[in-house]
Formats: sequence, C-alpha cells, structure tokens
Amino acid sequence: MNTSTHYAPARCSVSGCEAFALTGADTCWTHLPDRDGWRAMLADLDLNAAWLAEVDLSGRDLSGWDLRSARLSEACLRGANLSGADLRDAFLDGANLVDANLEDANLEFAILGGADASGACFRNANLQRSNLVGTRAHGADFSGANLYYARPGNADLEGANFHNARIQRTIFRRANLKNADLSGVEGSANFENANLEGAAR
Repeated sequence: MNTSTHYAPARCSVSGCEAFALTGADTCWTHLPDRDGWRAMLADLDLNAAWLAEVDLSGRDLSGWDLRSARLSEACLRGANLSGADLRDAFLDGANLVDANLEDANLEFAILGGADASGACFRNANLQRSNLVGTRAHGADFSGANLYYARPGNADLEGANFHNARIQRTIFRRANLKNADLSGVEGSANFENANLEGAAR
C-alpha cells in the first residue's frame, strides 16, 4: 500500500500522470479505480499528514478524525461532518466546505484560502492563526469561535455569524462583512477597508 504523505508524496502510478498518489492508494484521485473501497478503509488509516488532495468526501462522517497536517487541497467536503476533528496545520485551500459541520473542530494554523465554506458551521471552533484569505463563507456560523490572529483578508463573509466570537488581532482587511453579525465579539480586530454595510455590532 502506498504511504504517500504531505511531507513525502509519491507520484501517481499511472504512466504520464504528474499528480501525487493518495495516502492508502497507488494513484491520484482522478485515476483511483475503486473510490468507494478506498473511502471505506479511510477510518483504518493513519491520516496524520495524509495526502488527500481533490478527494470527494462529501456528506461523510469524519467527526473527531485526526487530520493534522493533511493535504485536502481542492477536496470536496460538502455537507461532511467534521465536528471535533483535528485539522491543525491542514491544507484546505480551494476546498468545497459548503454546509459542512466543523463545530468544535481544531483548525489552528489551517489554510482555507480560496475555499468555499458558505453555510458551514464553525461554531466554537479553534481558528487561531488560520489563513482564510479569499475564503467565501456566505452565511457561515462562526459563533463562539476563536479567531485569534486569523487572516480572513479579502474573504467574502456576507451574512456570516460571528456572535460571541473571539477576534483579538483578527485581520479582516478588505473583507466583505455585509450584513454579518458581529454582536458580542471579544477583542480588537483589524477592519481596514472592510465592507461593514449592515453589519450588526
């Protein structure tokens, strides 16, 4: 079985393919012959620093999983249950997190740049020092979340709920916070050139 990881990715075994193989497989997601079988054995794999780029895990129950430093770039996690998951240092850039449940998840230092997290739940999640640059999160729920020194610059957070969130040193520079709920937030954040039209404060 291939042990391709984020720190030591192996090439896909298909001739001519330049992509990297998934952890637990010999091929990349595009060339994976038995996707259902691979998904079924995921729970038995060590996914710490796993290479999971572009995989489709939409609607899956991943609650409490250890995905530290995992490479989930451009993965489809739409509607997935990631509540309580450990995603510290994980790469979720360009991922589809629409309607995903990340309540109580640990996303410290995680990279979500360019991801679509519209309608996602980050309630009480740890997002300290996370990279949310350019993230789209319309109507997402960040209530009670810890966003200490997080960087949602240029993010589209229209209608997002930050009620009672901790935003000390959070960098909302040029973010769209139109109609967002910022009531009860704790801490001082950087709102330079942010759109706060209709935001509740």
